[in-house]
Formats: sequence, C-alpha cells, structure tokens
Amino acid sequence: MSLDQKTLNEEKRELIRKIKWLLFLRVVILTFFLGSTALFHFFKGGDTGIFRSLQAPLIAAYVISISSALILPWIRGLVFFAHAQIDFDVLLITGIVFITGDIESPFPFLYNLAVINSAILLFYGGAFVTAGFSSLCYAGLLLWGNYRWSGVLVPTSSQLLMDLMLNIPTFFIIASLSGFLARKVFEAERLLIKKQKEYLDLEALKEALLQGVGSGVAITDNKGHINYFNAPAQALTSVEEGAVKGRKLSDIFPGLAYNFDGSQESRRIIVNDFPFTDSQGHNKHLRLTLAPLSDPAEKAIGFVSIFEDITKQKELEEKIRLEAEMRKARERELTKDKSDESPSSFRFGGVVGQGGGVDKIYRLVEKVAATDTSVLITGDSGTGKELVARAIHFNGPRRDRPFVAVNCGAIPENLIESELFGHVRGAFTGAVSDHDGLFKQADGGSIFLDEVGELPLHLQVKLLRVLQERSFTPVGGSKQVKVDVRVISASNKDLRKEMEKGRFREDLFYRLNVVQMTLPPLRNRKEDIPSLANYFIQKFARSLNKKVEEISSEALMCLMNYSFPGNIRELENIIEHAVAVTNKNILTDEDLPPQIKGISIAEEVKLFERTAPGGADVFFNKGMSLDEELSTHEKCLLLGALKRSGGVQKRAAELLGINYRSFRHRLEKYGLLEMKNHQLEEEGAAE
Repeated sequence: MSLDQKTLNEEKRELIRKIKWLLFLRVVILTFFLGSTALFHFFKGGDTGIFRSLQAPLIAAYVISISSALILPWIRGLVFFAHAQIDFDVLLITGIVFITGDIESPFPFLYNLAVINSAILLFYGGAFVTAGFSSLCYAGLLLWGNYRWSGVLVPTSSQLLMDLMLNIPTFFIIASLSGFLARKVFEAERLLIKKQKEYLDLEALKEALLQGVGSGVAITDNKGHINYFNAPAQALTSVEEGAVKGRKLSDIFPGLAYNFDGSQESRRIIVNDFPFTDSQGHNKHLRLTLAPLSDPAEKAIGFVSIFEDITKQKELEEKIRLEAEMRKARERELTKDKSDESPSSFRFGGVVGQGGGVDKIYRLVEKVAATDTSVLITGDSGTGKELVARAIHFNGPRRDRPFVAVNCGAIPENLIESELFGHVRGAFTGAVSDHDGLFKQADGGSIFLDEVGELPLHLQVKLLRVLQERSFTPVGGSKQVKVDVRVISASNKDLRKEMEKGRFREDLFYRLNVVQMTLPPLRNRKEDIPSLANYFIQKFARSLNKKVEEISSEALMCLMNYSFPGNIRELENIIEHAVAVTNKNILTDEDLPPQIKGISIAEEVKLFERTAPGGADVFFNKGMSLDEELSTHEKCLLLGALKRSGGVQKRAAELLGINYRSFRHRLEKYGLLEMKNHQLEEEGAAE
C-alpha cells in the first residue's frame, strides 16, 4: 500500500469517527429538546400545539440519525454524506426556530452549533458553506415571519434588522474561528499521532536491539533501581524481569563494586569483573560495563549496564595460569632435588608452597630451628603441623638426635601417663618390667606433642614440671629422671578458649606458647595446590611404582574449586587415590574421587534422593527427629569400623578419622565399649 493511500484511509477513518460524534451529539440535543418540551407541557399544561408540532420532527430526526449511523460504514462519498448531515441539522434547527416562534424564538444560537460541527468535520470550506446556508435559512425565516405579522415582505422593524445584522455576520465569524481552530487541532492531532508512532517505532527498535543482543542489559535510575531487564539478562541470572524491577542492581549482583550516590565519581564508566551465583545455584563469572545516562541538558537520568558471562574466558585464563604454576612447581621440585643433595641445604621435608602466609612460616622455622625454644603450632587438622615440627627439628642442632611424635588424643587416658613418662616394674597390673616413656626416648632430641589440648589436667601439671625442671618421675617410681628434650606442641583447638573453660592450664599454655605458628588452611592458600599436587604425584608415583608425571588442567581445576575441609592431608589422600587408580601417565578428572567434582546444591539434593535408602521421603515419613536419625547412622558407622578393624578400637578410630578418646566416648554413649567380636557380628546384623 502506497503512502498516499495509507493517508487517505487514515483521513477516512478520522471522518467516520467525527460523523459518529456528530450523530451522537444530535441525538443528545434532540433528547434534551424532547424532554424539555415534555416537562414544560406536563408542569404548565395549556396549549399542546407546540408539543405536538415538535414531536413529529424530533422523532423523524431520531430515526434519520439512527439510520445514518447504521449505514455509515457502507457510505462511499463520506464528504457529501457529511455535508448532507450538516444541512439536515440546519434544516432541523430552522424547523425548531420556526415552531418555537420564528422571530421570537430563543433558539437561533443553534445555527452556531451547526457551523462549529461543520468546521470540525469539514474545516474552513464546510464551515463557510454551513454559515451561508444557515444565513439563508435564518434570513428567509425572519422575512417569512415579518410577512406573516405585517403583510410586508421587506423588513421594516429595527429589531428585525438588528437580528439579521448581528446573527448572520456572527455565523461567518464563528465559521472562520472554528475552521481555524479545527484545522489547528487536526494538525496537532496528526503531529501527535505521528510523534507517538515514531516513539512507538523507536521503542520497538530499542526493544528489538536490547533483546537481540547477546549480552544482558539493565537500565536503572540514578539510585541504581532497575526499571528494565532484557531477556539475556534474565537468562544469565535465572531471574524474571518482574522479580527485579524496582530492586537495586547491587542487590542482584552483590559483587558489583559501584556507588549509586550521585557523586561525580559515580558518573564515570566502569568495567567490573566479579563472581556471581544465579538463583539456580550455578557459579558464574560476569563482566559488567556500567555507564551513566544523561538527557540533552546533561542532567543525569540513570545508568545503563551491559553484562556478559565470561566464565569460559576465566576458566581458560585459570587453566593457562594453572599450567604455568605446574611448570613452575616441576621446576622447583627439580631444583629442590638438586639442592637437597647438599648437606648444608635447609630441609623442609614435605612442607610445600608459598601462598597464604606459608613463606612467613618458612622464615620463622629458620629462625627458631637453631634454638631450644618451645613452639606451639596451631591450625586446622591436616594442615601439616607435624611436617613443620619435623622441619624445626631436622634443621636445628638436634637433627642427629631422636624426633619422637605422639598424638595425645590417640592414647587411652589410663595409659597416656605411662606412655609419656614411662613406668617401673610393678607400678600397675601388667607392668612386668621397667619401661622408658616417650620423653626418655626423645632425650637429647625433640618430642612433638600433637593434640596437646587433649591431655588430662593432672598430666598437664606433670608436663609443666618437665618444661620447668627438665625432669619427671616415672609411674610407680620414686627417682627423678633428668632429660634434655625440646618440646614442640600442636593443637587444632583454640587453647585460649580451653583455658577460659578450665580445660587447659594457663601456666602450661604460656610455657608451650613461647613461639606460636599458625598454619593456614588449604582453602586460604589455593595457589599452592599445583605445587602440592605435583609433590604428591611424584611421591606416590615412586611409592606405587607408577609412571605418572603430571595432572591435567581439568583435574587441577576440580581441585582448585574444592574446599578441602581435610586440608593438605585430604589433598594427599586424593592424589594417592588418583595415582593408584590411573593407568595413564597423566592424572585426569576421571581419576579423582566423585566428591571432588564440584556439584551444585540442587544436584546434591537430587543425588541424596537417588542414593539414600528410599530417598528423603523415608526419613520424613518415619516421623523421627534429626538427632535420632543421626544417632542411628553414627552407631552403624561405629559398629562397621569395629567390625572392619577386627575389634581393634585404635584402628577403628583411625578409619573414622577421629581420635581414640573421642571414639571410646562414642562407644560408651551407645553401650558398645565392652563388645566382643561375636557380639559385633550380631549387633551389626541387627542394625
């Protein structure tokens, strides 16, 4: 369809709309007149001639108006039809004026309404034609009236002449003004419609552009409140637009470092990379470019944010970085192997890495190794406390003397004093000969007291005496035994809190804590994972006689994304597992244990539903409490460990990864402390 044809159609639709309004207005006026005359007749009574005279033309006008409205959609000559409707109005008004007293009628002003309607429908031309037709009708009506009253056709009354001179020019003045205003209103409407169409086209173009780009787009006000969020943005965040509208952008992206405070600093363009977890629990890395928006007067009106998923790019960068780290780690190991051949080299015996403050530990070990100062090593389980203790010993003047390591939490409470300080024959049942304790065995060297916080209070007193007097009395003995021992202790507990609770002596704490070293957990030194992984690969490749040389970047990425609650000990276990099961010369993610391959919370729930006996519904349908359910599982695990260890409680504790004392406490809790092997079989079957 051509542009001219489209314009004609629009003008036709507009004229039809105006004619409908004309017909509606006519019906309203007719109703008013009919109602007015009926009320006047009802309340005043008297002559009904006028009412009867008006009734027929008004009803006829009703019928014509309704018929015109019905046939309007099928009319071809709309302009002629519009003229006809206006002319009918003029004739109708003339009839009303005639019936209501011609010369004396109060309704000549209705001609002005007809002129205005004509201007609205047909602009200047229609208005002037109607003004002329109205003038003829009105003048003819007055002359006919004058003839009826005076018998003379030529008007002689000054009043009659004044009516003609006032009303007829008024018709043309109103035609001129209303035609002008109608044209202006029409042009304004057309311009408004055009602008609205342009605006809608621009909005549609903007929407198409914003929805069509691959990047997410968010538009905010000056305070950072979101008022637009496109489809890619919704896909990236797994959040629908309705859920984010009105919220602050920083609420959706907590990692976004930007202040929406209206300051000059906040009116600059920024590019911000940050980690993001969507509503489905998927971890991503986003890059957000945020720019201020201003109106033509340079007034700030908001911000536009464009963000894209750069997770794959970051993974590639991380892969490249990890591969570089692995190369450096292999080079360091080669250099270390060569340097260790020198007897004067400083040996750290498995202490690997530089990150998370480990370099400070190296420097501190070098400083304290040459002294006999007591050292307290703290940190989570599995962070390598014994390795650091060995490094202190083997790099000090006692390196050629014994290094004795003891886990205070793994020895039964009734035996720990004898283990540490020895006993004489006959000291207790079963003491058939004298026994040198661990302190005596470490004479001239170092003793490492791991989990020192597990020592009973009465033994803490005895240990304090050893530190002060360098002597002790064996169990059942009467003579003091002198020893020259350096004491290195370790604990994964906060001994200050243990002191506050009365479970650890304050004076002993300060004796042990002359120099304190705190080992960082592996999750705080992930940059050392490549070096540690490479070290353990070489270690287990030698011990297991495997030709494993390195780890793939995918497997290393899995390790980097894992939280390592068991720290270095857990990493060592994972690498040993991988080296043991692989048949290749490079470890891949397929060789890693299943729990290392990070899965989302939702996937963990699904995994539980698949693997738990009967799924989660079984637990909820039992009506049991969580404590009861956990107690049942704990008892099963204790029995299973005892059964697998052949009833050897110390070995069972090691299988469960807990200390011996804690294991015995749990056995006592469930009445399993004195169980024999055959009872284990029966109890295990019952469980």
